[in-house]
Amino acid sequence: MQAFRELSRRPTFSACVVVSARYLSADGASLNKAHLFPALRKVVVTHRALSVKIQDENSKQSAFINLETIDLSLLAQFSDHDDLETAIKAQLSRRFDTDSELPLLRVEVLRDGTVILAYHHAIGDGLSGVAFHQSLLAALQNSIAGDDSFLVAVPQSLSLLPPIEAVTNVRPSILKVIKNVPQTPEIKPGVKLISFTREEMASFAATCRSHDATLTSAFYVLTVATLSRLVSAPQYKTLSAFVAISLRTAAAAPADALCNYVAGHHTHPAVHPAFQWPAAAHYAAELQRQKHAVREEVGMLYLLFGNVAPFFRGMLGKKRGGTFDISNAGRVPSGTHAGPWRMERMVFVQSNLVVGPKCDWGPDGRG
Repeated sequence: MQAFRELSRRPTFSACVVVSARYLSADGASLNKAHLFPALRKVVVTHRALSVKIQDENSKQSAFINLETIDLSLLAQFSDHDDLETAIKAQLSRRFDTDSELPLLRVEVLRDGTVILAYHHAIGDGLSGVAFHQSLLAALQNSIAGDDSFLVAVPQSLSLLPPIEAVTNVRPSILKVIKNVPQTPEIKPGVKLISFTREEMASFAATCRSHDATLTSAFYVLTVATLSRLVSAPQYKTLSAFVAISLRTAAAAPADALCNYVAGHHTHPAVHPAFQWPAAAHYAAELQRQKHAVREEVGMLYLLFGNVAPFFRGMLGKKRGGTFDISNAGRVPSGTHAGPWRMERMVFVQSNLVVGPKCDWGPDGRG
């Protein structure tokens, strides 16, 4: 399973996950190395996922290797601009050098205090990026500025969370096996950031609840309606959609864990150019039913019998397996640690550059 995660995120096939948030201090101080490095050090020595590399990436024996030290000066970069879209696009276009002695992540700090975390999907799902920023905010509140030394000694007692198949049953049923197995290919990601006010989102969420829908199901139906207006050929009757469902509850994983516990629910909604609340309510109920059943999507990887590389190579040059993907990071709670720093404008982005759906939507709930 982990081999699949690693291979599917190689530069040949896909890019990284990016989650950013802006940090502001009550005294107007800017986020510099003297503030960031002590806090970043605390986060690194808490989460093993932030201090591993992949060894022998191109072999069947690829594995995570623990790093003993981390050089923060190589991990974190300070930029003299604050163009978030451009910065995210650049991060999505860069590969991770798995031959280096660096962990599978990058940190970029923009001029306005926005911290961009870009990480290899093998070490974490979208919620892992949210957990990182929550940990960083807590560390900033309790760190003493000034100790901006670069080297971090990583405690060897730290360990990764076990792979998803070790903590919950992902084996597919016979019906699941006979029903399906997936299909792909611009190696240049496009990024568009759209913001709504807290009041607008609160009003929209209330409207969703009044129709027995959720934000995710409403975005799903809205996306289908929007893309349906762009489908001109009458022979196309359906779209191909994926919606990410977190497996953290099934795996009993804490919210602050950095792990890759997620699966995708695949549907083929009919081409329909009108938004309908009953459809949103129906899909909300379907997502609720899939909370545990979706584990079988991960279990389908057993059918590859370790032949992960040929599986992915077989996708190259073929039709993409999906039209769009929605990964909703959900509402991000306000920090519970008192202190001078606060976090705002969290952004969650990922990209299927070569394989997977063409469009990725990454809503989150931090204004």
